[in-house]
Amino acid sequence: MGYQLIKEAKALEDYRVAVVFDNGESGIFDCKPYFDMGYYKPLKDAALFKCVRVSYGWLNWPGDIDIGADDVWADAERSAPKTARRRTAKREPAMG
Repeated sequence: MGYQLIKEAKALEDYRVAVVFDNGESGIFDCKPYFDMGYYKPLKDAALFKCVRVSYGWLNWPGDIDIGADDVWADAERSAPKTARRRTAKREPAMG
């Protein structure tokens, strides 16, 4: 399966972004490793970093700074969609 587009993004502390992908999975994406690349250095400004938004399924900041959905998908610590976790929980035998 290929990568998923991003539906939602919210800036967190320590230059991380909480993301929700179009398949329902969510995750935390750490932007700090990108700061070594010149294009992303402006994101070290905490005020600018907090302006993250989703544009065409990618992370985007003012100044035409963006990170593609494929990179976010590959590098984010992801969790399964909530609906899948609920279905799994219903299949587990009852205790007692």
